[in-house]
Amino acid sequence: MTERFKGTLYALLAVAMFATLGTGFKMAVTRMSSYSVVVWIAIWATLTLFCLLVREKRVGSIVAEFRQRPLFFPVAGIIGLGVQQFLCLKTYEYIPASQAVILHYTYPLMMLLLSWLLFREKSDWWALCCVFLGFVGVFVLVSAGGGVGDLRLSIGVAVALGTAFSFALFCVLIKHASFSVTPGMFLLNLFGMLFLLCLLPLYPMQWSISGTDMLLMAYLGIFPTAVAFILWNRALRMIPTGRSSNCALLVPILSLACITVVLKERIDLMQALGMAIVLVSVFLNVRLTGR
Repeated sequence: MTERFKGTLYALLAVAMFATLGTGFKMAVTRMSSYSVVVWIAIWATLTLFCLLVREKRVGSIVAEFRQRPLFFPVAGIIGLGVQQFLCLKTYEYIPASQAVILHYTYPLMMLLLSWLLFREKSDWWALCCVFLGFVGVFVLVSAGGGVGDLRLSIGVAVALGTAFSFALFCVLIKHASFSVTPGMFLLNLFGMLFLLCLLPLYPMQWSISGTDMLLMAYLGIFPTAVAFILWNRALRMIPTGRSSNCALLVPILSLACITVVLKERIDLMQALGMAIVLVSVFLNVRLTGR
């Protein structure tokens, strides 16, 4: 098994977990405020990563890891696991979900641009074309839900683009940073959580929630956040940005499938077409680049 094959496998596993976030968020925000949801997710993710470090007997590595990069972990953690998480849920308060998804999933294209601007990482034409084709598929997929044609510059659009930009920047930063994955992700989640807790004076927090809601928060914090980000971090180091960007475009498809199964929403013909375009773009990216 080659490193790039393993990296692609890690990316696809992470993407499968990321895809459940939309359904989980939709279920959670109907009963809790978006701020409360992101704080609880951050708490569960940070606790999970700490427990993994205890299990691996590597708690002492946290301080050593932080000393090596005392600026990187606070900045990247706030960007990717603080600001991004908060903006992501706020987007759904301003604009329809169909518009939010198409704007959020501009981040794979932003990753390519930021990789070049910050680290002069080059992507070949096949990767660029495949990502663009995948983005066309995402547009077709989401616009089938209606409302995209009415998209106008607004606070909601700005928040959605801010979400995409912050996550793209986070992905590029961790791709080019050298750190041990588990203690590093613990530090990133810790600083993201501390940033969110600093917002307590501005937003009401629901500390007392039902057992069902707590189970949902635990799932969202442990799997799509803690475990998925560890896998995604490893994938970013093992495969080119073009391929990871292309894999990321699978999230809307899997999200829609999850919503269909759990929330009983149907898939129409245009959505199926969009899904097919994205799948073709991923297949071409893997086959034609020969990596």
